Amino acid sequence: MNKVSNIIKYAVLAAVTLIFIFPLVWVFYNSFKTNSELFENPWALPGSINFENYIYAWKQANIGQYFLNSIIVCVSALFLCLLLSTTAAFALTRLKWKLSNAAMMIFLVGMMIPIHSTLIPLFLMFSKAGIINSHLSLIIPYTTSGMPIAIFIMTGFLKSFPAEIEESAIIDGATMRTLFLRITIPIAKPSIATVAIYSFVSMWNELNYALVFLNDQSKMTLPIGLNSFKGQYSTNYVAMFAAVAITVLPSIIIFSIFNKQVIEGMTSGAVKG
Repeated sequence: MNKVSNIIKYAVLAAVTLIFIFPLVWVFYNSFKTNSELFENPWALPGSINFENYIYAWKQANIGQYFLNSIIVCVSALFLCLLLSTTAAFALTRLKWKLSNAAMMIFLVGMMIPIHSTLIPLFLMFSKAGIINSHLSLIIPYTTSGMPIAIFIMTGFLKSFPAEIEESAIIDGATMRTLFLRITIPIAKPSIATVAIYSFVSMWNELNYALVFLNDQSKMTLPIGLNSFKGQYSTNYVAMFAAVAITVLPSIIIFSIFNKQVIEGMTSGAVKG
């Protein structure tokens, strides 16, 4: 009976997995076709492997520049988000001060606010500050919008570890800086990896802020760049599929490498947080 139930369980999981990954696989193998092959039979495998669509997307459609812009914005915002979130989580879980619970509640409220509800106020503020059409106009909201969930995950993870480890280090003469860099950061690596991947994917795929804050084509990111394949009367679908494949590849690679750390970071905070 258990064997049959396991077979059914794994069959259902396999079916659900196929449903989720099939659109990506379909886009990937169609990116090697010509438009005529695509319209003739969109479900058939390509007759030959053709990288012309990728070359066109990277060079002619300027995906290479958009890719670089996305890297600059996402890496900068991710670094700031991790730096601020780890220090905040350390202060909330390891330092004793009266307003720590109130500060944590403020961050939790931040998780409940839809990030794009701040679009118009930020646009007005950035216009007055003169940073519209710059990478900074994306780095700031990406950093701040990623901090609430990052702090929530990290505080849950740090609470699952006894504070006696840090207390012993303090008795031995460790400063707060040493405590944070030499003990807390190594302990929190799984939660940091979880936050890094979650935040990176969210920043990498974000469209609305980029669409509103950036008008200069040389500063645009990948989600906006995908619109360049849509013409007034026609769309270069196979080149767009190649661009989509280029866009999702970094997220897939990063998650494949760090998926164990992500699972560990999420479950550790959930069990004892």
